[in-house]
Amino acid sequence: MYYAVQAARSAGIPVIFDAGGMDSPIPQELLNYVDILSPNETELGRLTGMPTESFEDIAQAAAKCHKWGVKQVLVKLGEKGSSLFIEGEEPIQQPAIFAKKVLDTTGAGDAFTAAFAVALVEGKSKKECLKFAAAAVSLCVQVKGAIPSMPDRKSVLELLNYH
Repeated sequence: MYYAVQAARSAGIPVIFDAGGMDSPIPQELLNYVDILSPNETELGRLTGMPTESFEDIAQAAAKCHKWGVKQVLVKLGEKGSSLFIEGEEPIQQPAIFAKKVLDTTGAGDAFTAAFAVALVEGKSKKECLKFAAAAVSLCVQVKGAIPSMPDRKSVLELLNYH
């Protein structure tokens, strides 16, 4: 059932699982293959059954995911930015890169996770991955619609040059 994630893991490809739309618990068999779980704070609360109102709440919910065997939890926090919780390390926080005008947040979480993955496989540090993803989201929310709002690499790098 989990052939794709098994194959990715066997090939040394990091497995990032975006928890968007998950209403039920994630099967442990799948979590065994996940390198990075990427929920937003609402999804994290739903998956863990824990509150996610404060940063401390979110950290405790991420710790519960660590107990499930997920070593890294990448939490999307909307206008509050993002945080990466790596088991046994201090969390890495990235503030949002604010957009001049927010038109539509559809696809922002997907843009974030995809941009993070791109930066990760390119060998950037986790901090750089978070910043790259924040820039992608900043551009994404300025365009209406999910597909049209996905930024290209050139635009993300140009935005990062200003920050």
